[in-house]
This record gives sequence, C-alpha cells and structure tokens, in this order.
Amino acid sequence: MFGLASGADDIARQIRRAGEDSSVKAIILRINSPGGSAAASQELHAEVCKAREKGKIVVASMSDVATSGGYYVACGADKIVANPGTITGSIGVIFSQLQYSELLERYGIRANVIKSGKYKDIGSPLRNMTAEERQILQDMIDDIYIQFVHAVAEGRHMNESEVLELADGRIITGRQAKEMGLVDELGNFQDAVDLAVEMAEIGGKLRVVEYGRESFFEQFFGVFARELGHGIAETFLESGRQGVGLSSSFL
Repeated sequence: MFGLASGADDIARQIRRAGEDSSVKAIILRINSPGGSAAASQELHAEVCKAREKGKIVVASMSDVATSGGYYVACGADKIVANPGTITGSIGVIFSQLQYSELLERYGIRANVIKSGKYKDIGSPLRNMTAEERQILQDMIDDIYIQFVHAVAEGRHMNESEVLELADGRIITGRQAKEMGLVDELGNFQDAVDLAVEMAEIGGKLRVVEYGRESFFEQFFGVFARELGHGIAETFLESGRQGVGLSSSFL
C-alpha cells in the first residue's frame, strides 16, 4: 500500500518535467525493463526525443535488463551506457494467443459470440484462427516492427538494413551490444553520470535531482501533493547550481 508505483504516463511526465526545467542540463534515464507495449514504448521514446530537441543531453543507463521496449526507449538517447553483463536487444514485436477451444469442447462448453463484423473477435481463444486472420495480425506485427527498426536506425545512426540483420528478437549482453553498435559505452550508473556531465559541459558543483516514482501520498492526495512536491523541488533548484536530471524509475 505504501510502496511506489510507476507506469509509462508517470515516466513520460518525469522526462517532460526535466526537459522543461531550465536548470537541468542533462538527463540520465535509468532503464531496468524487459519491455512492454509498443505504444507505451513509443510514447517514452518520443518524450526522450523531445527533451533532446529542447537542448537537453540524454544518456540512457542500462541496469540488469533493457530489452525490447526498454531498448526502444534507450535508442532515443544521445548515448547509451550498459554494463557488460546487461541483457539487452530483443528488437522485435510479438503477439501470442492461447487457444483452448478443443479443451472446452471436451467438457461440453460452448461459447456464443455476437459480433458486428467477421474480424471483431480476431485472436479469440475460443476458436481456431483462420489463415486470413493470421495474415492480418502478421501485417500488423510487421508494421510495428518496421517502426521499431526505423527508430533504432535513426537513433543509432545506422542503415535500416544493418539494423534488420540484428533485429531478429535475439537477446545479447551489453558487451555484445557495444560490438554491434547498439550501445556506446560499457559502464555503470556513475559512468553514465560522468558521461552526461562531460557532454553537457557542466562545471562547478554537480547537483543530481531525482525524478522518482510517485509515493503513496502523491497517489492518495493527487495533484495537491504533487504540486507541493514540485514547489519544494523548485525551491531547491533556486540555488543556481547546474543540475543533472535523473529519472531512475523502472520502465
């Protein structure tokens, strides 16, 4: 009940806040995620790109896992830092369906479906998929896949043909990813901070501000508590010292 919770909307808001904060010179995006939905990954990727367009340096720091959607988000950063043993890659899209109509029939269970069109229950576990339906879903997966490949090619400054050779769903280590050009540097979180400081040319005392996951009180009291917390954070930033924005929430 009193734990922290985060989702794509929360993290997008954190990146947006850091991107709009004039005192923030760089953002370190800490990623520990096996991925998620394509749309959520694209939303976070878009926020990373917008932060860069606003002049922020963005460095992605990979933790234990940064695969699939986790890598999708990372490839929008200026630089990617991974541990040698980080599990990353898995560039691809998957749709799976559990089909148990024969099991239901064995026990005499029938499903009555009323639908507005013949494809409305596409992917239903209550019946076998037709060849036509399979092709529709394959076309959809292929389209999302090409979008993923394009994002990686653009973010990593690679040709799409080069990405396609690596984008077969395989998982790789951080060291392998560096050899393939999918990661820039090998190192831990502090190395990512040091790289961000160097790229943003931050001098003087370093101040790291964490845009973390929402606490129970922020969730419970809603906007009031959130705005109060923002106000306190802004007061701290009035010291005039340059900062590195940090989003350490899991994706």
